[in-house]
This record gives sequence, structure tokens and C-alpha cells, in this order.
Amino acid sequence: PLDLRLRTGEPAQKRARDLLATHGVGAPYVVLCPVAIGVHRGKMKAWDGFKRLNGELLAAGRQVVAMPGPSETATVRHALPGAIVLPESDVGTFAAVLAGACLVVANDSGAGHLAAAVGARLISVFGVTEPEKTRPWSTRATLIGSGDGWPPYANVRSAVDAALSG
Repeated sequence: PLDLRLRTGEPAQKRARDLLATHGVGAPYVVLCPVAIGVHRGKMKAWDGFKRLNGELLAAGRQVVAMPGPSETATVRHALPGAIVLPESDVGTFAAVLAGACLVVANDSGAGHLAAAVGARLISVFGVTEPEKTRPWSTRATLIGSGDGWPPYANVRSAVDAALSG
């Protein structure tokens, strides 16, 4: 399929709204998903540009949000200093947070695929996995990079700027 259509239920949407409000987050906000656990063909699956992107988005006045998965909080806080790091929650609440974002930037990971499934605007960064095999199913996703190596930072930043201006 070109798009998945995963709907979040009203209870999950309410939990997401309450969680965001508790942490002072209002629209618009950008979600960064810097963690991708594991290796593929001996290479780490996580792009190393998230810290820089986070800093530049914050400097531009953007609200940057992250929502770590189990046991990822310390890694996310290190990768995204100054971002609003929400507490771990259930997948429905996470999906609703992603759906409410003006943009999600993620590795080829579960978080990126969930963002695509709920229809979020997504920049999906590839560097070790093949987009033609593992791409998210979404016409709202922009794929940057390839299985042959991580894209230059400027390419990702350009895609982020285009997404945020459009």
C-alpha cells in the first residue's frame, strides 16, 4: 500500500494532549526520534546528526519533543539536550503524540514506521538499511539517504526546512 491508516482512539489522543500540556507543549511541535536499536550488517542504525538538528531547531525557536521507548530516556536526553523529553508511555499515546506533530524526523525504526502509519509528516533518515525494502508506507514521508551510507547533514536539514515551510 502507499499509505497505512492507523487511527488513534480518543482515549490515546486525550492522554497525549494531557501529557503535552503537562510539559508545556503546544502546537506546532517537532518530534525527533534519535534512537534505533541494533546494527544492520555490522553498522549502527542511528544517524549521528540528531544532536545538531535539535540544537538548530531549538535556536530557531521550534519546540522539539521526544518520547523515549523503554530504557531509552538517558540516550534520548544525551542526544537531544534542551528538548522536551516526555516520559515513556504506551504505544497508543506515543502514536497520538506523533500524529499531532508538525514534523517527525526518525531513523528507519519502529518510531518512524509508527509516525508514517498515523499519517504524520515524516523525514525518514536511512544510512544502513535499504529504503526500497524497509521504507515507511506513507506518501507524507520523505526518504533521505540509502543503504550505502548516511546522507550529508545538509541534505537532511534541507528536507526538514522544506517540510517546516510547506
